[in-house]
Amino acid sequence: MMVLTVVAVTMFWAPGVDPGVARALQIGPIVFPDVNPPATIDQARPTVIATPSWAPPLSAGDAVVLIPGTADYDGTDQTQRTLGIGLFGGVVGTGDDVRVDETQTPAISVVSYPAAFGIDPWGIPIYLAGSDTFTHSVQVGTVNGVAAAEAVHAGNPDATIVINGYSQSAPIAMNVAYLLHRKNTEGDGDIPDDQIVVIVGADSRFPHTGVENIVPSFLPGMYTNGDRDVDATGDIKVYSYCVRGDATCGVGNPLVNPISTFFYLIPGFYVHAFLEYRINEYSIAREWEDGNTHYIVYDGGNPWGMMLRDLGIAVPTEFDDVLGALIPVPMPGQQSTLADLRLPLPDDVRQRLSAYNVPTPRELQQLVADRLGIDVPVHDPDTCDISPSACRADYAPNPQATADAVGIIESGPPTTSSTATVATTEVAQSDSAASRIAATASDPATGAITAPTTVAAPTTAAAPTTAAAPTTAAAPTTAAAPTTAPDADDPVPDSGTQVASATAAG
Repeated sequence: MMVLTVVAVTMFWAPGVDPGVARALQIGPIVFPDVNPPATIDQARPTVIATPSWAPPLSAGDAVVLIPGTADYDGTDQTQRTLGIGLFGGVVGTGDDVRVDETQTPAISVVSYPAAFGIDPWGIPIYLAGSDTFTHSVQVGTVNGVAAAEAVHAGNPDATIVINGYSQSAPIAMNVAYLLHRKNTEGDGDIPDDQIVVIVGADSRFPHTGVENIVPSFLPGMYTNGDRDVDATGDIKVYSYCVRGDATCGVGNPLVNPISTFFYLIPGFYVHAFLEYRINEYSIAREWEDGNTHYIVYDGGNPWGMMLRDLGIAVPTEFDDVLGALIPVPMPGQQSTLADLRLPLPDDVRQRLSAYNVPTPRELQQLVADRLGIDVPVHDPDTCDISPSACRADYAPNPQATADAVGIIESGPPTTSSTATVATTEVAQSDSAASRIAATASDPATGAITAPTTVAAPTTAAAPTTAAAPTTAAAPTTAAAPTTAPDADDPVPDSGTQVASATAAG
Protein backbone atom coordinates (compact mmCIF):
# COMPACT_ATOMS: atom_id res chain seq x y z
CA MET A 1 0.00 0.00 0.00
CA MET A 2 2.87 2.39 0.76
CA VAL A 3 4.40 1.74 -2.67
CA LEU A 4 1.04 2.34 -4.35
CA THR A 5 0.59 5.58 -2.42
CA VAL A 6 4.00 6.89 -3.48
CA VAL A 7 3.38 5.93 -7.11
CA ALA A 8 -0.06 7.54 -7.07
CA VAL A 9 1.25 10.82 -5.66
CA THR A 10 4.19 11.04 -8.05
CA MET A 11 2.04 10.19 -11.09
CA PHE A 12 -0.29 13.06 -10.26
CA TRP A 13 2.38 15.53 -9.20
CA ALA A 14 3.95 16.42 -12.52
CA PRO A 15 3.12 20.09 -12.37
CA GLY A 16 3.47 22.98 -14.67
CA VAL A 17 5.73 25.36 -12.79
CA ASP A 18 5.44 29.10 -12.78
CA PRO A 19 9.02 30.33 -13.24
CA GLY A 20 10.41 32.06 -10.17
CA VAL A 21 7.62 30.98 -7.81
CA ALA A 22 8.91 29.39 -4.63
CA ARG A 23 6.97 26.58 -3.02
CA ALA A 24 7.23 24.90 0.35
CA LEU A 25 6.49 21.31 1.27
CA GLN A 26 4.08 21.12 4.19
CA ILE A 27 3.35 18.07 6.31
CA GLY A 28 0.80 18.82 8.99
CA PRO A 29 1.96 21.92 10.91
CA ILE A 30 5.55 21.56 9.64
CA VAL A 31 6.43 23.81 6.71
CA PHE A 32 9.78 23.09 5.07
CA PRO A 33 11.98 25.77 3.45
CA ASP A 34 10.84 27.21 0.15
CA VAL A 35 12.18 25.79 -3.09
CA ASN A 36 12.40 27.60 -6.39
CA PRO A 37 11.83 24.98 -9.09
CA PRO A 38 13.00 25.32 -12.69
CA ALA A 39 10.67 26.79 -15.26
CA THR A 40 8.46 24.29 -17.05
CA ILE A 41 8.79 26.22 -20.30
CA ASP A 42 12.43 26.64 -21.21
CA GLN A 43 12.39 30.14 -22.59
CA ALA A 44 15.83 29.76 -24.16
CA ARG A 45 14.78 26.91 -26.46
CA PRO A 46 12.80 27.83 -29.56
CA THR A 47 10.03 25.61 -30.83
CA VAL A 48 7.85 25.50 -33.92
CA ILE A 49 5.12 28.14 -33.97
CA ALA A 50 2.10 26.85 -35.87
CA THR A 51 -1.59 26.26 -35.44
CA PRO A 52 -2.14 22.46 -35.29
CA SER A 53 -4.19 20.97 -38.12
CA TRP A 54 -6.85 19.77 -35.69
CA ALA A 55 -7.24 23.05 -33.77
CA PRO A 56 -10.57 24.89 -34.15
CA PRO A 57 -10.52 28.17 -36.10
CA LEU A 58 -10.52 31.10 -33.67
CA SER A 59 -10.39 34.86 -34.09
CA ALA A 60 -10.01 38.03 -32.05
CA GLY A 61 -13.78 38.07 -31.58
CA ASP A 62 -13.69 34.85 -29.56
CA ALA A 63 -12.63 34.36 -25.94
CA VAL A 64 -10.50 31.89 -24.01
CA VAL A 65 -11.18 30.97 -20.40
CA LEU A 66 -7.74 29.70 -19.46
CA ILE A 67 -7.37 27.54 -16.36
CA PRO A 68 -3.72 27.16 -15.28
CA GLY A 69 -2.14 23.88 -14.18
CA THR A 70 -0.53 22.99 -10.87
CA ALA A 71 1.47 25.85 -9.32
CA ASP A 72 1.00 27.98 -12.46
CA TYR A 73 -0.79 30.52 -10.33
CA ASP A 74 -1.06 33.37 -12.83
CA GLY A 75 -1.37 31.34 -16.02
CA THR A 76 1.97 32.37 -17.50
CA ASP A 77 3.04 28.80 -18.16
CA GLN A 78 -0.27 27.76 -19.69
CA THR A 79 -0.41 30.89 -21.84
CA GLN A 80 3.04 30.10 -23.20
CA ARG A 81 2.18 26.51 -24.11
CA THR A 82 -0.99 27.57 -25.96
CA LEU A 83 -1.09 31.13 -27.25
CA GLY A 84 2.70 31.17 -27.49
CA ILE A 85 2.96 28.22 -29.89
CA GLY A 86 -0.01 29.18 -32.07
CA LEU A 87 -2.67 26.92 -30.57
CA PHE A 88 -5.21 29.75 -30.57
CA GLY A 89 -4.33 30.90 -34.08
CA GLY A 90 -2.95 34.29 -35.07
CA VAL A 91 0.19 32.82 -36.65
CA VAL A 92 1.67 35.17 -39.24
CA GLY A 93 4.93 35.55 -41.15
CA THR A 94 7.19 33.07 -42.89
CA GLY A 95 10.57 31.51 -42.32
CA ASP A 96 12.45 33.04 -39.41
CA ASP A 97 9.75 35.69 -39.00
CA VAL A 98 6.94 33.34 -37.96
CA ARG A 99 5.20 34.76 -34.92
CA VAL A 100 1.86 35.12 -33.15
CA ASP A 101 -0.02 38.34 -33.87
CA GLU A 102 -2.07 38.80 -30.72
CA THR A 103 -4.45 41.23 -32.39
CA GLN A 104 -5.73 38.19 -34.30
CA THR A 105 -6.12 35.88 -31.31
CA PRO A 106 -8.95 35.56 -28.77
CA ALA A 107 -8.89 37.55 -25.56
CA ILE A 108 -7.74 35.46 -22.62
CA SER A 109 -9.31 35.36 -19.16
CA VAL A 110 -7.26 33.52 -16.54
CA VAL A 111 -9.22 31.71 -13.83
CA SER A 112 -7.86 32.02 -10.31
CA TYR A 113 -7.99 28.98 -8.05
CA PRO A 114 -5.57 27.23 -5.64
CA ALA A 115 -3.72 25.33 -8.44
CA ALA A 116 -2.42 23.24 -5.57
CA PHE A 117 -1.47 19.63 -5.10
CA GLY A 118 -1.74 17.84 -1.80
CA ILE A 119 -3.40 15.04 0.12
CA ASP A 120 -4.75 14.78 3.66
CA PRO A 121 -4.55 11.17 4.89
CA TRP A 122 -5.87 10.70 8.43
CA GLY A 123 -6.58 14.42 8.50
CA ILE A 124 -2.88 15.29 8.15
CA PRO A 125 -2.39 17.81 5.35
CA ILE A 126 0.56 17.03 3.06
CA TYR A 127 0.94 19.80 0.52
CA LEU A 128 3.48 19.40 -2.27
CA ALA A 129 2.43 22.49 -4.22
CA GLY A 130 0.41 25.36 -2.82
CA SER A 131 -1.69 24.98 0.30
CA ASP A 132 -4.58 22.72 -0.62
CA THR A 133 -5.47 19.20 -1.67
CA PHE A 134 -5.77 18.19 -5.31
CA THR A 135 -9.43 17.35 -4.82
CA HIS A 136 -10.42 20.69 -3.33
CA SER A 137 -8.26 22.62 -5.76
CA VAL A 138 -10.18 21.00 -8.62
CA GLN A 139 -13.49 21.81 -6.94
CA VAL A 140 -12.66 25.50 -6.52
CA GLY A 141 -11.26 25.74 -10.04
CA THR A 142 -14.41 24.20 -11.45
CA VAL A 143 -16.80 26.56 -9.65
CA ASN A 144 -14.69 29.58 -10.55
CA GLY A 145 -14.32 28.38 -14.14
CA VAL A 146 -18.08 28.14 -14.64
CA ALA A 147 -18.57 31.63 -13.20
CA ALA A 148 -15.77 33.06 -15.36
CA ALA A 149 -17.16 31.46 -18.55
CA GLU A 150 -20.60 32.89 -17.88
CA ALA A 151 -19.14 36.33 -17.17
CA VAL A 152 -17.12 36.28 -20.40
CA HIS A 153 -20.21 35.22 -22.35
CA ALA A 154 -22.27 38.00 -20.78
CA GLY A 155 -19.75 40.53 -22.03
CA ASN A 156 -19.44 39.00 -25.50
CA PRO A 157 -22.54 36.89 -26.19
CA ASP A 158 -21.65 36.10 -29.82
CA ALA A 159 -18.15 34.78 -29.09
CA THR A 160 -17.04 31.18 -29.14
CA ILE A 161 -15.95 30.44 -25.56
CA VAL A 162 -12.86 28.21 -25.38
CA ILE A 163 -12.32 26.42 -22.07
CA ASN A 164 -8.63 25.52 -21.88
CA GLY A 165 -6.73 23.43 -19.37
CA TYR A 166 -3.59 21.35 -18.98
CA SER A 167 -2.64 18.66 -16.45
CA GLN A 168 -4.60 19.40 -13.23
CA SER A 169 -6.68 21.97 -15.06
CA ALA A 170 -7.62 19.58 -17.90
CA PRO A 171 -10.22 17.79 -15.75
CA ILE A 172 -11.27 21.18 -14.41
CA ALA A 173 -11.94 22.40 -17.96
CA MET A 174 -13.95 19.25 -18.64
CA ASN A 175 -15.87 19.76 -15.39
CA VAL A 176 -16.72 23.31 -16.43
CA ALA A 177 -17.99 22.05 -19.80
CA TYR A 178 -20.04 19.35 -18.08
CA LEU A 179 -21.69 21.80 -15.70
CA LEU A 180 -22.41 24.33 -18.46
CA HIS A 181 -24.02 21.59 -20.55
CA ARG A 182 -25.99 20.35 -17.55
CA LYS A 183 -27.35 23.85 -17.07
CA ASN A 184 -28.48 23.85 -20.68
CA THR A 185 -30.29 20.54 -20.28
CA GLU A 186 -31.98 21.89 -17.15
CA GLY A 187 -33.16 24.99 -19.00
CA ASP A 188 -31.16 27.60 -17.10
CA GLY A 189 -27.94 27.69 -19.11
CA ASP A 190 -26.54 30.92 -20.53
CA ILE A 191 -24.07 29.57 -23.10
CA PRO A 192 -25.36 27.24 -25.84
CA ASP A 193 -23.36 24.05 -26.32
CA ASP A 194 -22.44 25.01 -29.86
CA GLN A 195 -20.70 28.17 -28.60
CA ILE A 196 -18.41 26.25 -26.27
CA VAL A 197 -15.15 24.53 -27.26
CA VAL A 198 -12.84 22.66 -24.91
CA ILE A 199 -9.12 22.27 -25.59
CA VAL A 200 -7.21 20.19 -23.04
CA GLY A 201 -3.75 18.69 -22.87
CA ALA A 202 -2.49 15.82 -20.72
CA ASP A 203 -5.90 15.05 -19.25
CA SER A 204 -5.61 12.73 -16.25
CA ARG A 205 -8.83 11.08 -17.47
CA PHE A 206 -7.63 10.47 -21.02
CA PRO A 207 -9.42 7.27 -22.13
CA HIS A 208 -7.94 4.07 -20.70
CA THR A 209 -4.46 5.49 -20.01
CA GLY A 210 -5.08 8.64 -17.96
CA VAL A 211 -3.67 8.37 -14.46
CA GLU A 212 -7.18 8.66 -13.00
CA ASN A 213 -8.13 5.59 -15.02
CA ILE A 214 -5.14 3.64 -13.64
CA VAL A 215 -4.68 4.55 -9.97
CA PRO A 216 -7.38 3.30 -7.56
CA SER A 217 -9.33 5.90 -5.61
CA PHE A 218 -8.19 5.62 -2.01
CA LEU A 219 -6.11 8.67 -1.04
CA PRO A 220 -8.09 11.41 0.76
CA GLY A 221 -7.56 14.65 -1.08
CA MET A 222 -6.56 12.87 -4.28
CA TYR A 223 -9.44 10.63 -5.27
CA THR A 224 -9.60 9.37 -8.84
CA ASN A 225 -12.61 9.31 -11.13
CA GLY A 226 -12.07 6.76 -13.87
CA ASP A 227 -13.01 7.09 -17.53
CA ARG A 228 -15.35 9.71 -18.95
CA ASP A 229 -18.61 9.35 -20.80
CA VAL A 230 -18.03 11.38 -23.96
CA ASP A 231 -21.78 12.05 -24.19
CA ALA A 232 -21.76 13.82 -20.81
CA THR A 233 -20.80 17.15 -22.40
CA GLY A 234 -23.55 17.05 -25.02
CA ASP A 235 -22.85 19.00 -28.21
CA ILE A 236 -19.80 20.77 -26.82
CA LYS A 237 -16.81 20.12 -29.07
CA VAL A 238 -13.80 18.76 -27.18
CA TYR A 239 -10.18 18.50 -28.36
CA SER A 240 -7.93 16.42 -26.11
CA TYR A 241 -4.25 15.79 -26.87
CA CYS A 242 -1.58 13.68 -25.20
CA VAL A 243 2.10 13.03 -25.95
CA ARG A 244 3.08 9.39 -25.94
CA GLY A 245 4.99 8.61 -22.75
CA ASP A 246 3.37 11.38 -20.69
CA ALA A 247 2.93 10.02 -17.16
CA THR A 248 -0.39 11.82 -16.65
CA CYS A 249 -2.36 10.92 -19.79
CA GLY A 250 -0.38 8.00 -21.26
CA VAL A 251 0.19 5.55 -18.41
CA GLY A 252 0.43 1.81 -19.08
CA ASN A 253 -1.72 -0.81 -17.37
CA PRO A 254 0.44 -2.44 -14.67
CA LEU A 255 -1.83 -5.50 -14.63
CA VAL A 256 -0.77 -6.28 -18.21
CA ASN A 257 2.75 -4.95 -18.49
CA PRO A 258 4.17 -3.71 -15.18
CA ILE A 259 7.71 -3.39 -16.55
CA SER A 260 6.69 -0.95 -19.27
CA THR A 261 4.41 0.97 -16.92
CA PHE A 262 7.03 1.67 -14.27
CA PHE A 263 10.04 1.86 -16.60
CA TYR A 264 8.62 4.96 -18.29
CA LEU A 265 7.40 6.79 -15.18
CA ILE A 266 10.51 8.93 -14.61
CA PRO A 267 10.88 10.15 -18.21
CA GLY A 268 7.10 10.38 -18.34
CA PHE A 269 7.15 12.99 -15.58
CA TYR A 270 9.79 14.91 -17.51
CA VAL A 271 7.86 14.79 -20.78
CA HIS A 272 4.75 16.02 -19.00
CA ALA A 273 6.40 18.92 -17.21
CA PHE A 274 9.00 20.04 -19.74
CA LEU A 275 8.30 18.74 -23.24
CA GLU A 276 4.56 18.61 -23.91
CA TYR A 277 4.56 22.22 -25.11
CA ARG A 278 6.68 21.18 -28.12
CA ILE A 279 3.79 19.36 -29.82
CA ASN A 280 4.35 21.19 -33.10
CA GLU A 281 7.68 19.36 -33.40
CA TYR A 282 6.12 15.92 -33.00
CA SER A 283 4.28 13.65 -35.42
CA ILE A 284 0.69 12.59 -34.84
CA ALA A 285 0.65 8.89 -34.02
CA ARG A 286 -3.11 8.48 -33.61
CA GLU A 287 -6.16 10.67 -34.12
CA TRP A 288 -9.77 9.64 -33.67
CA GLU A 289 -13.26 10.87 -32.91
CA ASP A 290 -15.55 9.54 -30.20
CA GLY A 291 -18.84 11.38 -30.05
CA ASN A 292 -18.02 15.09 -30.01
CA THR A 293 -14.52 14.49 -28.66
CA HIS A 294 -11.49 14.61 -30.95
CA TYR A 295 -8.45 12.81 -29.54
CA ILE A 296 -4.89 13.45 -30.71
CA VAL A 297 -1.81 11.45 -29.70
CA TYR A 298 1.61 12.93 -30.46
CA ASP A 299 4.83 10.92 -30.74
CA GLY A 300 8.12 12.71 -30.04
CA GLY A 301 10.20 9.55 -29.66
CA ASN A 302 10.96 7.28 -26.76
CA PRO A 303 10.46 9.18 -23.47
CA TRP A 304 13.93 8.24 -22.26
CA GLY A 305 15.51 9.50 -25.48
CA MET A 306 13.43 12.70 -25.38
CA MET A 307 14.47 13.43 -21.81
CA LEU A 308 18.16 12.64 -22.32
CA ARG A 309 18.42 14.78 -25.43
CA ASP A 310 16.68 17.67 -23.68
CA LEU A 311 19.20 17.37 -20.85
CA GLY A 312 22.04 17.70 -23.35
CA ILE A 313 22.95 14.01 -23.72
CA ALA A 314 23.12 13.44 -27.46
CA VAL A 315 21.63 9.96 -27.80
CA PRO A 316 20.71 9.10 -31.41
CA THR A 317 17.12 8.48 -32.46
CA GLU A 318 18.13 4.86 -33.13
CA PHE A 319 18.33 4.55 -29.35
CA ASP A 320 14.61 5.30 -29.20
CA ASP A 321 13.80 2.62 -31.76
CA VAL A 322 15.81 -0.10 -30.01
CA LEU A 323 14.53 0.73 -26.54
CA GLY A 324 10.95 0.95 -27.78
CA ALA A 325 11.24 -2.50 -29.36
CA LEU A 326 12.57 -3.99 -26.13
CA ILE A 327 10.14 -2.19 -23.82
CA PRO A 328 7.19 -0.77 -25.76
CA VAL A 329 5.96 2.69 -24.80
CA PRO A 330 2.28 2.63 -23.76
CA MET A 331 -0.02 4.08 -26.41
CA PRO A 332 -2.35 6.74 -24.97
CA GLY A 333 -6.01 5.93 -25.36
CA GLN A 334 -5.46 2.24 -26.08
CA GLN A 335 -7.52 -0.38 -24.25
CA SER A 336 -5.34 -3.09 -22.67
CA THR A 337 -5.99 -6.65 -23.78
CA LEU A 338 -4.44 -10.05 -23.11
CA ALA A 339 -2.60 -9.65 -26.40
CA ASP A 340 -0.46 -6.97 -24.73
CA LEU A 341 1.16 -9.53 -22.44
CA ARG A 342 4.90 -9.68 -23.16
CA LEU A 343 4.91 -13.40 -23.80
CA PRO A 344 6.27 -15.36 -26.79
CA LEU A 345 2.97 -16.25 -28.41
CA PRO A 346 2.10 -17.31 -31.97
CA ASP A 347 0.48 -14.55 -34.00
CA ASP A 348 -2.84 -16.36 -34.27
CA VAL A 349 -3.01 -16.85 -30.50
CA ARG A 350 -2.15 -13.21 -29.88
CA GLN A 351 -4.86 -12.17 -32.32
CA ARG A 352 -7.47 -14.19 -30.43
CA LEU A 353 -6.30 -12.76 -27.10
CA SER A 354 -6.86 -9.22 -28.40
CA ALA A 355 -10.61 -9.80 -27.95
CA TYR A 356 -10.21 -9.96 -24.16
CA ASN A 357 -9.89 -6.62 -22.39
CA VAL A 358 -7.91 -6.34 -19.17
CA PRO A 359 -9.21 -3.88 -16.57
CA THR A 360 -6.91 -1.29 -15.03
CA PRO A 361 -6.45 -1.27 -11.23
CA ARG A 362 -8.99 1.59 -11.03
CA GLU A 363 -11.50 -0.32 -13.14
CA LEU A 364 -10.93 -3.47 -11.10
CA GLN A 365 -11.55 -1.49 -7.92
CA GLN A 366 -14.86 -0.28 -9.34
CA LEU A 367 -15.89 -3.79 -10.42
CA VAL A 368 -15.20 -5.20 -6.95
CA ALA A 369 -16.95 -2.28 -5.23
CA ASP A 370 -20.03 -2.70 -7.41
CA ARG A 371 -20.16 -6.39 -6.57
CA LEU A 372 -19.88 -5.65 -2.84
CA GLY A 373 -22.31 -2.73 -2.99
CA ILE A 374 -19.85 -0.18 -1.62
CA ASP A 375 -18.82 3.26 -2.86
CA VAL A 376 -15.58 4.23 -4.55
CA PRO A 377 -14.94 7.88 -3.62
CA VAL A 378 -15.09 10.33 -6.54
CA HIS A 379 -15.03 14.09 -6.87
CA ASP A 380 -15.69 15.31 -10.43
CA PRO A 381 -19.27 16.55 -11.01
CA ASP A 382 -20.12 13.98 -13.69
CA THR A 383 -19.21 11.09 -11.40
CA CYS A 384 -20.88 12.80 -8.45
CA ASP A 385 -24.11 12.89 -10.44
CA ILE A 386 -23.77 9.17 -11.15
CA SER A 387 -22.88 8.22 -7.56
CA PRO A 388 -24.03 10.98 -5.17
CA SER A 389 -23.24 8.92 -2.07
CA ALA A 390 -19.62 8.51 -3.25
CA CYS A 391 -19.12 12.22 -3.96
CA ARG A 392 -16.42 14.04 -2.01
CA ALA A 393 -16.99 17.51 -3.46
CA ASP A 394 -19.65 20.19 -3.61
CA TYR A 395 -20.29 21.96 -6.91
CA ALA A 396 -23.21 24.07 -5.81
CA PRO A 397 -22.91 27.51 -7.44
CA ASN A 398 -21.21 30.10 -5.28
CA PRO A 399 -23.46 33.20 -5.37
CA GLN A 400 -20.53 35.55 -4.85
CA ALA A 401 -18.52 33.89 -7.62
CA THR A 402 -21.47 34.00 -9.98
CA ALA A 403 -22.11 37.67 -9.25
CA ASP A 404 -18.53 38.87 -9.35
CA ALA A 405 -16.91 36.68 -12.01
CA VAL A 406 -15.32 38.60 -14.82
CA GLY A 407 -13.71 37.82 -18.14
CA ILE A 408 -12.27 40.12 -20.74
CA ILE A 409 -14.60 42.72 -22.11
CA GLU A 410 -12.74 44.58 -24.79
CA SER A 411 -14.11 47.30 -27.00
CA GLY A 412 -11.73 46.47 -29.81
CA PRO A 413 -8.08 46.02 -30.74
CA PRO A 414 -5.61 48.77 -29.92
CA THR A 415 -5.35 51.52 -32.50
CA THR A 416 -1.61 50.92 -32.82
CA SER A 417 0.21 47.72 -33.67
CA SER A 418 0.42 45.19 -30.87
CA THR A 419 1.92 42.29 -32.74
CA ALA A 420 4.05 40.27 -30.34
CA THR A 421 7.15 38.49 -31.52
CA VAL A 422 7.26 34.89 -30.34
CA ALA A 423 10.56 33.34 -31.29
CA THR A 424 10.57 30.71 -28.56
CA THR A 425 8.06 28.77 -26.53
CA GLU A 426 7.71 31.82 -24.34
CA VAL A 427 4.76 34.05 -25.02
CA ALA A 428 6.09 37.51 -25.73
CA GLN A 429 3.54 39.37 -23.67
CA SER A 430 3.54 42.86 -25.14
CA ASP A 431 1.84 45.64 -23.21
CA SER A 432 -1.17 45.27 -25.45
CA ALA A 433 -1.24 41.56 -24.76
CA ALA A 434 -1.27 42.26 -21.05
CA SER A 435 -4.29 44.46 -21.58
CA ARG A 436 -6.00 41.53 -23.28
CA ILE A 437 -5.55 39.23 -20.30
CA ALA A 438 -7.80 39.80 -17.31
CA ALA A 439 -7.53 37.33 -14.46
CA THR A 440 -10.22 36.67 -11.92
CA ALA A 441 -9.11 36.86 -8.31
CA SER A 442 -10.54 34.60 -5.65
CA ASP A 443 -11.09 34.89 -1.96
CA PRO A 444 -8.47 32.71 -0.24
CA ALA A 445 -10.92 31.20 2.21
CA THR A 446 -13.88 30.50 -0.04
CA GLY A 447 -12.46 30.39 -3.55
CA ALA A 448 -15.13 32.84 -4.59
CA ILE A 449 -14.31 35.08 -7.49
CA THR A 450 -14.04 38.68 -6.41
CA ALA A 451 -14.15 41.93 -8.27
CA PRO A 452 -12.17 42.08 -11.50
CA THR A 453 -8.84 43.68 -12.00
CA THR A 454 -8.59 45.31 -15.39
CA VAL A 455 -5.41 46.48 -17.03
CA ALA A 456 -5.88 49.50 -19.21
CA ALA A 457 -4.64 49.19 -22.75
CA PRO A 458 -1.53 51.23 -23.44
CA THR A 459 -1.66 54.08 -25.89
CA THR A 460 1.15 52.62 -27.96
CA ALA A 461 2.66 49.20 -28.51
CA ALA A 462 5.11 49.21 -31.34
CA ALA A 463 5.82 45.91 -32.99
CA PRO A 464 9.40 44.66 -32.65
CA THR A 465 11.50 45.02 -35.75
CA THR A 466 13.17 41.64 -35.29
CA ALA A 467 12.06 38.16 -34.31
CA ALA A 468 14.42 37.89 -31.40
CA ALA A 469 13.17 35.92 -28.41
CA PRO A 470 12.13 38.12 -25.51
CA THR A 471 14.18 37.88 -22.38
CA THR A 472 11.20 37.76 -20.06
CA ALA A 473 7.61 36.68 -20.20
CA ALA A 474 5.28 39.09 -18.51
CA ALA A 475 2.71 37.23 -16.46
CA PRO A 476 -0.96 38.09 -16.57
CA THR A 477 -1.56 40.93 -14.17
CA THR A 478 -3.63 39.05 -11.63
CA ALA A 479 -4.43 35.51 -10.58
CA ALA A 480 -2.70 35.13 -7.27
CA ALA A 481 -3.07 31.72 -5.69
CA PRO A 482 -5.07 31.64 -2.50
CA THR A 483 -2.89 31.17 0.55
CA THR A 484 -5.26 28.69 2.14
CA ALA A 485 -8.17 26.59 1.08
CA PRO A 486 -10.38 24.11 2.90
CA ASP A 487 -10.13 20.45 2.04
CA ALA A 488 -12.68 18.70 -0.10
CA ASP A 489 -12.93 16.15 -2.88
CA ASP A 490 -13.77 15.97 -6.60
CA PRO A 491 -16.04 13.66 -8.74
CA VAL A 492 -15.43 11.77 -12.02
CA PRO A 493 -17.56 9.34 -14.09
CA ASP A 494 -16.33 5.85 -14.83
CA SER A 495 -17.97 5.13 -18.15
CA GLY A 496 -16.20 3.35 -20.96
CA THR A 497 -14.92 5.19 -24.00
CA GLN A 498 -14.76 3.40 -27.30
CA VAL A 499 -11.52 3.97 -29.15
CA ALA A 500 -11.88 3.98 -32.88
CA SER A 501 -9.09 3.18 -35.27
CA ALA A 502 -7.04 6.11 -36.46
CA THR A 503 -4.65 6.81 -39.27
CA ALA A 504 -1.07 7.66 -38.48
CA ALA A 505 0.23 10.99 -39.58
CA GLY A 506 3.54 12.78 -39.79
